[in-house]
Amino acid sequence: MTKKSHIPLATALFALLLLHGCSKMVDFDTDEIPNQMVLNALPSEGNRMFANFSQSRFFLDTNAGAALLSPQLLLTVYNNLGTNVYTPDSVSRTNYFFPYTPVGGDSLQLVIHTGGNVVKADTKVPKALQTSGFMTVHSWDYPSQSGSDTVLNICFIQVKVADHADESNYYYIRLTERDSGLCYRKYRQEYDTIDTVYNNMYFLCTDADLVSPDVLITPPVLQLPQGYSIYDRIICSDARFNGTNKAFTIMLPILVDTNEAPGYKHEFVFHVESIRPERIKYLLDLANATSLTQMFAEPTGIYSNVTVNGEQGLGLFSGFSHSKFPFTIEPWPYPENRSNDTKSTSGHELFDAALDFYRFKTQRDTQ
Repeated sequence: MTKKSHIPLATALFALLLLHGCSKMVDFDTDEIPNQMVLNALPSEGNRMFANFSQSRFFLDTNAGAALLSPQLLLTVYNNLGTNVYTPDSVSRTNYFFPYTPVGGDSLQLVIHTGGNVVKADTKVPKALQTSGFMTVHSWDYPSQSGSDTVLNICFIQVKVADHADESNYYYIRLTERDSGLCYRKYRQEYDTIDTVYNNMYFLCTDADLVSPDVLITPPVLQLPQGYSIYDRIICSDARFNGTNKAFTIMLPILVDTNEAPGYKHEFVFHVESIRPERIKYLLDLANATSLTQMFAEPTGIYSNVTVNGEQGLGLFSGFSHSKFPFTIEPWPYPENRSNDTKSTSGHELFDAALDFYRFKTQRDTQ
């Protein structure tokens, strides 16, 4: 099975040359690395509450973190009905399940006693997302460059969200894709079987309510010459549309691979989440720590709202509300499926930007 790489070729070659030029054997004494306690839980509206509580593991270890000995977990729920305390009613490895389903507006506190230590974290569950009017529109147009035969395909994706006026909301917008099927490799003269999920797909967005500097929290991946920006996610506040109905619209440029065999599938999911400030801090630190540029910088810690004996611990306990919108694009814009399309040269700036987007994405996906 083949999975497409997302590391630009030039970056990969540079890293390999750097490592080759200063290679050195490094021995790790894992017995001297202390295990720490890690708590992770993302309670969400309408889904049964569970938490993962385990020991940390060496970063090269592919096994899951080990369980701790007989921890006692107490979940306290505060809402307009009063205060209730729950203990797990089932355990699967290091996952602890509670007889409780979060409701939007609930405040939660999780306290764990184990080996004389006290692990604690607090969060709130955002109200359920109220969404409607999900739709996709395909605009199959030719670029404005004279003499170019490149077809620029753009899918406009939109969903309407009713923002809650009585709380400050933060939205996490992203797009995932699953590719599966056969793809012909000319250099090997054979077919490869593809089954790959791409998280945080690249897209464009021009909506000032989502991406203006006063509301956008995550930076764009790349700024294009035409003034358009490429994003792999948008995390923003509702400061510009608090308490109103807002249409979230993004643009997905589609690069067609004519080597795909009939029956090849492209399955997309548009994700809109209402998330908490603690998760924003965690995601920003995580993105920074996993960047290739961090190979040449001092390591930084990952934010956590978990405490162990009153000091910062490891993991995240953060409520969220999540809406998923699966969709496909039929027919996929292969050349043979476009023979009856109406060709247009409208919106030249947008399609010039999409062409630059293609160049950038092609470099990113070079194998």
